[in-house]
Amino acid sequence: SVVTKHTCFLPGVQKYHRNITCAFVASEMYAHVIDNLTYEPRSIIRHIEETYKYTISYAKAWRAKQKIIEMRFGTYEASYDNLPRLLGVIEERNPGSSYEVKKFPSIEHPGKSVLQRAFLALHACKMAFVNCRPVLCIDGTFLTGKYRGQILTAIGVDGNNQVLPLAFAFVESENTDSWYWFLKLVKTKVVGMRPNVCLIHDRHAGILRAIGELQFGSMERGYPGVWEDVQSRWCMRHMGANFFKQFKNKELMNMFKRLCNQNQEKKFNELWKRLDELTAKCSDQRAAAPSTAVADPPQALGPLPTDSPTLVRRTGVEIRKFSQWILHEPKEKWAKAYDTGGARYGIMTTNLAEVYNWVMRGVRGLPLVGIVEFILHGTCRYFRDRFQAVLPSMPNNSILFGAFMQKKLEELRKKAMKHRALVQGTQQHRFEILCQDKAGRGIYRKRVKQECVLKADGTCHCSCAKPKLLHRPCTHVIAAAAECGIPDAVYVSQYFSKQAIYHTWSGEIYGFGI
Repeated sequence: SVVTKHTCFLPGVQKYHRNITCAFVASEMYAHVIDNLTYEPRSIIRHIEETYKYTISYAKAWRAKQKIIEMRFGTYEASYDNLPRLLGVIEERNPGSSYEVKKFPSIEHPGKSVLQRAFLALHACKMAFVNCRPVLCIDGTFLTGKYRGQILTAIGVDGNNQVLPLAFAFVESENTDSWYWFLKLVKTKVVGMRPNVCLIHDRHAGILRAIGELQFGSMERGYPGVWEDVQSRWCMRHMGANFFKQFKNKELMNMFKRLCNQNQEKKFNELWKRLDELTAKCSDQRAAAPSTAVADPPQALGPLPTDSPTLVRRTGVEIRKFSQWILHEPKEKWAKAYDTGGARYGIMTTNLAEVYNWVMRGVRGLPLVGIVEFILHGTCRYFRDRFQAVLPSMPNNSILFGAFMQKKLEELRKKAMKHRALVQGTQQHRFEILCQDKAGRGIYRKRVKQECVLKADGTCHCSCAKPKLLHRPCTHVIAAAAECGIPDAVYVSQYFSKQAIYHTWSGEIYGFGI
């Protein structure tokens, strides 16, 4: 036989192959997507190119991912039917857990019902909340799957400033009725008889009306007040965003956040006055600018449910300075200095809830049963990892608090060494604290004075207001305690203790079973 060299020429390899179907891609990528539910279609395209040297379209990659999701969790339609049974299994496996489902009759299919809302709170999380500060951050985020809706979340915080997922609800949208339904269940199923729990939230009209109805009842809707002692506070970050919509100045917005976070009334008033001057100047400059230069008009804050019927609020155009913008907003809602009883425990934003929403960003497009499974396994991992983190410190008697508070106290003690404590009291431990001005330079330094009292019942008071607002000693109290030989640890809230953190994460969470 004669062997000759090929002389034909193939101009190029085809980019696409008809055998790389959607089903083939789904089979190939199943393990990758299930292990990482945030796996994006572009990553699927890249994997196929690297493995088989062919490319696929974005639409085919997207369909393949949807097929994988259906193979693992079922269809979106079936998940609405399976969700109540799944929640029932979770409650059976975790006695003491709470779930609630709300349905309404189907008009198109008589005799059948349509799932409208679902609520879940795990028993381990409910027990963990007992050892945490009485503060809940509430927020909502939207579903991105085939059927739209909202996930409402209530997030607690442990002594190490770590997220504690407490309750979740799938609802049709963020409105007064859905928030009322969710928060009423949070009260009855999670909070119980615990007094003065603080809710931190944005200034969403639906949340404001729902909390008002929970606290005072509603004659119009026939609801009695079921949570009379609830403390409602607004998120500083969302208020800052509202401030920017009015004055369009980022530096002034940051100054407003400093005002919100200020703990001393004297400094609060000085900063308010300065903010008034600068916002008035900013408004005058915007008014003098040509109308074409104004990208969007200023937006004033919307009305509150508690506003009097005769109250007329200024529009955004009519507002010239900060005092006019904030005139009708109660100070205790947004300013730390006026936080009654220190209900916030120093938490000024809903960032904890926002962080958890970010954690769920990759699963919001899953069927509902997939989201519940992610929440269950993720919460279980939180308990396991954080319990193991606090466990080594339990036998060590020199460690009294969690890592966050231990580090904070060390920083405060170093600063307190620069203070000078002068005894003033005759029968009580009352001190005048001389501390250096932060801006002092050179030989002469201005001396700032604070007065603090160490009480016999283990509490303390300081003119800087930090012990009352933050539930931990300030540098002035630490300096005074060192002067009279009292351990400063007695003035730290027990919610920061290592025992509280240990008991927070010692619960057990069980999966679906075999």
